[in-house]
Amino acid sequence: MTIIELTALMESNEKTTEEKPRLLKKVRLNLMEELHGKQQLVDQVDYLIYQLQTAKKSAKVRGGD
Repeated sequence: MTIIELTALMESNEKTTEEKPRLLKKVRLNLMEELHGKQQLVDQVDYLIYQLQTAKKSAKVRGGD
């Protein structure tokens, strides 16, 4: 759901005043779960970069590369 769709829904009378905060909290929870998943991927990529850099430094110390 885009912010435009969400804003339109909040301005419409489709949802009651009690339902709107619940809907927004549900959307927020879903976004936070997505964000957490993406952060885990970033952490994994960072670790792979670290491993490559460490291996490269080790190779130089051993006289390779």
